[in-house]
Amino acid sequence: MKKRIFSTIILCTLVTVTLTKTEIFGGVLLLALCSALAQWELYRLMEKIGWNPYKRSATVLGTLILVGSFLSQEGVSDLNYVLIMFVETVVIFAFSLVLAGGKPEDLKSVFLPTIFGIFYVPIMFAIPVSLIPKFLLLSEPNPLLLLILWVIVVTKFSDIGGLLVGGKIGKHKLAPAFSPKKSWEGLLGSILFSVTAGYVFALCCGSTWPKNFTNWKIGVLSAIIAIIALVSDLIESGFKRLAKEKDSGHTIPGIGGMLDLMDSLILALPMGIILIKECVFV
Repeated sequence: MKKRIFSTIILCTLVTVTLTKTEIFGGVLLLALCSALAQWELYRLMEKIGWNPYKRSATVLGTLILVGSFLSQEGVSDLNYVLIMFVETVVIFAFSLVLAGGKPEDLKSVFLPTIFGIFYVPIMFAIPVSLIPKFLLLSEPNPLLLLILWVIVVTKFSDIGGLLVGGKIGKHKLAPAFSPKKSWEGLLGSILFSVTAGYVFALCCGSTWPKNFTNWKIGVLSAIIAIIALVSDLIESGFKRLAKEKDSGHTIPGIGGMLDLMDSLILALPMGIILIKECVFV
């Protein structure tokens, strides 16, 4: 537990330093690296299950889509680029499967896992990056870096709250088929920690915090993000149970692999940014 919390704090600090020192470009590169490692580990779990995704080429293409969503159109892009690149990627792998002499059953073991891996990891992370121009139009100075960091902090404190509260008083199982350790008490702890972290983060930002991101919006969105983060975590837990693996990797002390670190962010980060855009900057 201590190693997990320590690693989370170190990684949050790394993200903060990267965003403040290198701004959007450095943040995108760091996100692309983490995304590639998480996508690779997801494919590794799929191989343990018995599927055979195009691991190398799909990870490369997924990373290019994510980075390209920033580099296109003079540094900013929109969601159209991400969708176009995803469709082109699906076509590429469809041609690869058919022309390589694949069989219809390969659709289940090769094609679908490959496409899911691209959509579920790099595409999800490309969505916040693709919204950069929207935030440039909505506010000046651009608050996107601040808000991305806020979503990350709220999400990771959701993880910590679930672990601490669920580990201490968790009795009522939430989704035992996916993760026997997750409990309803842990979910309440996740929400409490997320909301608290959301308020403290905004308070620390002082005058730089967007004025229309009011206290009640902070509380509501923090709670929603905590719930989304838990569901995202459970999805990865399901893959690990299918693969009969405890962790997705062994690169981060107390946590496991990069996918173990990023699992809750896969759904929480894009949805968090979308909720902020729709509920705050209306």
